[in-house]
Amino acid sequence: MARHAVAGLAPFLDPAVAENAELLVSELVTNSVRHAGLPVDATIEFSLRATRDVLMVEVADAGRGFDDDSPTRWRTEDGSERASGWGLFLVEHIADRWGAVQMDGETRVWFELRPGAQHPAAVAPEAAVAH
Repeated sequence: MARHAVAGLAPFLDPAVAENAELLVSELVTNSVRHAGLPVDATIEFSLRATRDVLMVEVADAGRGFDDDSPTRWRTEDGSERASGWGLFLVEHIADRWGAVQMDGETRVWFELRPGAQHPAAVAPEAAVAH
């Protein structure tokens, strides 16, 4: 449902922003479903805010939150050759800004995408310094 909601905005968004938003919201919701340890009847909250300048997506659940591992590290699932854990790695490298907060038994992960914005990791160090 979250991916479908984002896809519905595609006609109003820069094509790259729309594509990236669909990918990243899928990753965040999948993280909640697969890793939060939620009971079967639990809900995952999704919110979407869009202006001409920024698209903000937030996913929240009442799961167990993050462990001590870095959220951007991938790992191989036990008994499998399949890599897992790329969701936040992708968010880190695609989103213009993102964050996560654990408070009152809830974990909220959000990201922002901005049309025309250059990701901070793509800016050359000398270009990032104001003269």
